[in-house]
Amino acid sequence: MFAVLTDLGLGVVTAREIARDRGVASRFVSNVLAMKLLASVVVILIVCALVNLVGYASLTVRVVYICSLFVLGSAIASYYCWVFQGFERMSYVVVIRVAQAALPVAGAVIMTWRGGATVERYAILYAGAWLGSALLSIAIASKRLVRPGLAFGPSEWRRLLRLSLPIGLTAMFTMFYYWNGTAFLSKFRGYEAVGVYSAAFRLAMGFAFAGLAFSGGVFPLFSRLFINDPGRSARALELALRYMVMLALPVAAFGTVFAGPVIELLYGGGYHGAVSLLRILGWWGVCASLNSLLSNFFISASRPSMVTVQTGLALGTNLVLNLTLIPATGAVGAAVSIVAAETASLFFLVVLHLRSPLHVRVLPLLGSALRTALSLSVAVLGSVLLARLGFAVGLPVGVMLYGFLLFATGGIGEGDWKILRPLVRSTDA
Repeated sequence: MFAVLTDLGLGVVTAREIARDRGVASRFVSNVLAMKLLASVVVILIVCALVNLVGYASLTVRVVYICSLFVLGSAIASYYCWVFQGFERMSYVVVIRVAQAALPVAGAVIMTWRGGATVERYAILYAGAWLGSALLSIAIASKRLVRPGLAFGPSEWRRLLRLSLPIGLTAMFTMFYYWNGTAFLSKFRGYEAVGVYSAAFRLAMGFAFAGLAFSGGVFPLFSRLFINDPGRSARALELALRYMVMLALPVAAFGTVFAGPVIELLYGGGYHGAVSLLRILGWWGVCASLNSLLSNFFISASRPSMVTVQTGLALGTNLVLNLTLIPATGAVGAAVSIVAAETASLFFLVVLHLRSPLHVRVLPLLGSALRTALSLSVAVLGSVLLARLGFAVGLPVGVMLYGFLLFATGGIGEGDWKILRPLVRSTDA
């Protein structure tokens, strides 16, 4: 949770400004890297001190010491992902994300196969994956985009912090909002409840990756259009919302239907309690994806304070519900709390956007959403019937049927295909 203090919104501001003017890249990167290195050292010291003050067991303290190195790796790797977004080179972001996932998974498989797996060694894998992805980010950026440097300019640092502070508060609210539930669970229900909830939430975040990645991909486009042609930025948001609904709804729907087989396949029978949680948290992914898209639009339009209010609302709602529900219902209460908080913040952003001058057309969006829902309902029903033949049959056939019905009902038309065809052909699709 404290790793967010190394960013303070500097990554988002960098992406936005590079998208508008690539000539500022070297100055931004050099100053922000120096700020992040200093902040990382301070945060690591804070985390190591707090884990002793809270009174955790010695094993937990040792693991936190190791995982604190994640702070440094995350500060650099995550920042460079924003730099890549500013240059609209999303393929590099994919490379970094794949490295972050592949390194610990491969190491865990090898360690388990050869024996000697311990929680400390898993922690080393986790921290090492982020440190390795940070080095990979620096190598890619240096060769392809911008050479790194370190600039210590107090006046420039103050200017950057003024630009990024509302976004930094947003990031802080978001991080505590995502993970305060596990802290409450550990105190009220113990580590077993944390493990079951985290298993489901990690999967929900994984399922939501496509929508969140799409949102990040269009952020530079919003930033550029807002400066050059504000009217077109609203049209771009309208198209993006249509595609996001088509992308996020089926992930949640199929995840709800096939939560049992997915949990069994990935975690085994010992995590049966995560099935009901995944069915709830899958719908968090839909709201989170839409919130991400609307938030990026407001930030690109230089209105980050609105997003700060939205995330503050989500955090406040989540804290109140967690304190109310977790003592009585455990992990289910944590899942319901975070979905309710995400839904409330989505409602807030939608109302705020519809009251702004650059708002989208509502009726076309509603029509598209209805066609998507109709296509998805039929596809899910078909996949449920075919699931009697096996999970491996029902899911892929259901997904293909959904795609076919989208075209058949006009959910995706010729105009959409003209937009999507060059994206599918490009290396950054």
